[in-house]
Amino acid sequence: MPLRSVIKTQNNQRRSFGRDRSGATAVEFAMVAAPLFMLIFAIVETFVISAAGILLDTAVDDVAREVFTGQIQQADIKEAVFREKICGKVDFLLTCDKLKLDLRTIPAFADIPTDVPMKLKRVDDSSFCFDPGAANAITVLRAYYEWPWTASFLHKLAADTDGNSVMFSIAAFMNEPFGDRLNSNANCS
Repeated sequence: MPLRSVIKTQNNQRRSFGRDRSGATAVEFAMVAAPLFMLIFAIVETFVISAAGILLDTAVDDVAREVFTGQIQQADIKEAVFREKICGKVDFLLTCDKLKLDLRTIPAFADIPTDVPMKLKRVDDSSFCFDPGAANAITVLRAYYEWPWTASFLHKLAADTDGNSVMFSIAAFMNEPFGDRLNSNANCS
C-alpha cells in the first residue's frame, strides 16, 4: 500500500473520530476514572505513611544511640528536650504533639513490652515515662504516632484505631558502662 494511501486513511479515521458524538469513550472513562484515581491516591498515601514510618524508625534509632552511649545521661536533659531531639528529626512529616514517647528501664529483655497500649481506640500514654537509665541498664525507647488516613475507604479499614494508622518504633538495648552518672530528670516510678 503506498504511503499516500496510508496517510489518507489515517486522516479519514481522525476526522471520523472527531465527528463521532456517541460518547461511548467518555462514558467508559467515567466508569474507570473514579476507581483509578482512588487507587492512585491510596498508593500515594500508603507511600507517604511508609516513608513516615521509616523516618520515625531512623529518629528513634539515632536518639536511642545517644541514650545507649550515655550522652543523654551525661547532659542531664529534661523530657521536653529529649522529645525535641526526636521531633527535630521527624517534624517535616509528623506533627510533634501527636508523638507519644516512652523511655524506661526494665529488669530483663524478656520484659520488653511488645503490645500497643490502646484505650478507646487511641494510644494510651497514661503510663509512659522518661528514664534513660544508668550504666548497664536495659533500656527501652518506644515511640507511637497515630497517622490519620485521608482516603475515606482507607479510613474505614482502620476501624479498630478510630480511623488512624498507628505507627510505632521500638529500640531496646543495654546501656554501655559510661560511668555512674544518672539523669536527675527521670520520672518513672
